[in-house]
Amino acid sequence: MIVPTLLTNTPQLRDQIRQATPLLVPDVVRINFEVGFDAMGFASIFFNIVLADEATRPARLRHAAQRIALTLMNHLRTDENGVHAYFNFRSQSEAARIDDPAWAEMP
Repeated sequence: MIVPTLLTNTPQLRDQIRQATPLLVPDVVRINFEVGFDAMGFASIFFNIVLADEATRPARLRHAAQRIALTLMNHLRTDENGVHAYFNFRSQSEAARIDDPAWAEMP
């Protein structure tokens, strides 16, 4: 199985995501991710994105989610690198209530 270069260097990928994060302020609180393969076997990156509570209001959520997804996909060039990107979102208050390491602040 061929793994795209984008997914083989996690520290570099983490740096690229950190570089994109300021572009997503004030909507994004933090971005966590995992790399792997989706159900169809395609190399993928799975994002868990904690949004500021204000960004999850019905009037803003769709626009914020689209902007975040497109910004990350363009910054990481996922399509060009042959990587599928998947996005999950939670509000900051929801993430604080739920004890789930996939959504916790990374060290």
